[in-house]
Amino acid sequence: MKKLIIFASLITFAFSVPAFESPIEFKQNNGSTFKGKLKGDEWFNWIEDKEGDIIKYNKESKDYEYGTIQEKNGTLDLIPSGIKVGNKPAKTESPDSNISDPLKIDKALLEKIWKQKREKAYEYKAK
Repeated sequence: MKKLIIFASLITFAFSVPAFESPIEFKQNNGSTFKGKLKGDEWFNWIEDKEGDIIKYNKESKDYEYGTIQEKNGTLDLIPSGIKVGNKPAKTESPDSNISDPLKIDKALLEKIWKQKREKAYEYKAK
């Protein structure tokens, strides 16, 4: 039985595929386009534009929107922000004279979400 579990785990890793890394043109609901790169894998994925902004597709509005992090029941998730790609608000100057970008997402948070999603998928497969 132990060998079967190990074999099943190896097969799962064998079929895990990273996202296509070359720039792709994405089309908004209104016909406008932007270029971005797919990031992630089958457990967790997003789009990153040339400025490094994180983008998610909003199924309800059928538009690509800048991503934002939301915590729900102790679990982080990347969700669309409601701000369409191309309509990004201007950067603001914070009191300590650093320019901050309200939609900038820390890559460490993305890694944390990715890890949570993979662990959850493995727990589900183990049942």
